[in-house]
Amino acid sequence: MPTVTVPRSNVTADQVLEVLRGKLPSRYTITLAMTSRGFAKEVPDDANALLVRGSWLARANIRIVAGADNTEIDVSPGASYPGLIRLGDRIGIVRKVHRALADSGELTRSN
Repeated sequence: MPTVTVPRSNVTADQVLEVLRGKLPSRYTITLAMTSRGFAKEVPDDANALLVRGSWLARANIRIVAGADNTEIDVSPGASYPGLIRLGDRIGIVRKVHRALADSGELTRSN
């Protein structure tokens, strides 16, 4: 699972949401407190989770884990029915989301 480490401990889901909205194309939908499991099943999650939906069934789950001196942002493929979605499609959205977060200077700045 790709992880982005931000060198501050107070990164919020709202901040991650704003970064992704600014860096990803408008065809991606981002929802707070939601994840994808099973066959494109979207389920409520806690305040440190986000779901990024791309075209068709491409999904990426994001989990924010605050530490003492940093914040880890884990990006993983949203679950899907095996064989239905090509592995490349599932990994592609994760790569795009990871790159958007890793290249973001906004998350490293203190409030």
